Amino acid sequence: MSLVVTGAAGHLGRLVAEQLLERVAPGEIVLVTRTPDALREFRARGAEVRYGDFDDPASLRDAFAGASRMLLISTDAIGRRVRQHRAAINAAAEQGIDHVVFTSIVYPVATNPTGRYAWEPGLTEAMLHRSGLAWTVLRFGTFAELVLPPAATAIQNGQLVTNNGDGRIVPVSRRDCAEAAAIVLTTDGHSGETYEITGAEALSPNDLVELYTDLSGRHVKVVHLIDAMLAEVLAGIGTPLPTVVSLVAFGRAVRLGYFDVCEPTFERLAGHPPISLRDVLIAYRADLLAVG
Repeated sequence: MSLVVTGAAGHLGRLVAEQLLERVAPGEIVLVTRTPDALREFRARGAEVRYGDFDDPASLRDAFAGASRMLLISTDAIGRRVRQHRAAINAAAEQGIDHVVFTSIVYPVATNPTGRYAWEPGLTEAMLHRSGLAWTVLRFGTFAELVLPPAATAIQNGQLVTNNGDGRIVPVSRRDCAEAAAIVLTTDGHSGETYEITGAEALSPNDLVELYTDLSGRHVKVVHLIDAMLAEVLAGIGTPLPTVVSLVAFGRAVRLGYFDVCEPTFERLAGHPPISLRDVLIAYRADLLAVG
């Protein structure tokens, strides 16, 4: 069995590579990236590193050659991802890959206020369904590591400024997402399944500030703003307009429940509970408290 991981030089891809090295022989692992030099340590450990660029479909034929299963990690090229993912799926079919595992998000639907961030993975899921390949979809919740910057800012300022309302997120660590991907990639029985991979606890803004206060020893409160006011605040501190739009849209999606998905799927797959947001933040405590 030869296993391909795309986007292998990214945060998630590297963690998946580590997980695979614990499960299969290094010679069975093919790591595909636009920057092969970034994965020299994995090559030194016996994994094969190949060049592949989703914007250059011809490069994917050699990148995927001889593989039986592939982890298609969603790219971060908002606006180009559907085309990129189509190129990868087509190349996988041409090279005889039997099974594609795709990393999606919770609620990848057109009504999700995050727009392309959500519906592009949804379109990729639909392409996989029509591809004739065996497939598995992993719908990840909010990465817990992405909570670190706003948590640090909230601790520094003593307030969490948000347009989330009472909406909840269910953070899941990248490490747990990588473990779930490695399990599905290396075991049978997952074809045609869509798995929601989330943390075990749904957290509202009030829950978050309670956690930040506890971890930092500094009182943090919630400041609720409507969308327009949050956009004004973000623009006022020099946030680029595209980032303002994305942050406001994410908060609206949270407020409307699009990220309030809490499922026990990870524990069923891995045999142990997911890492809590508390433990992720503790692991980065120095960064969390570095400001102020």
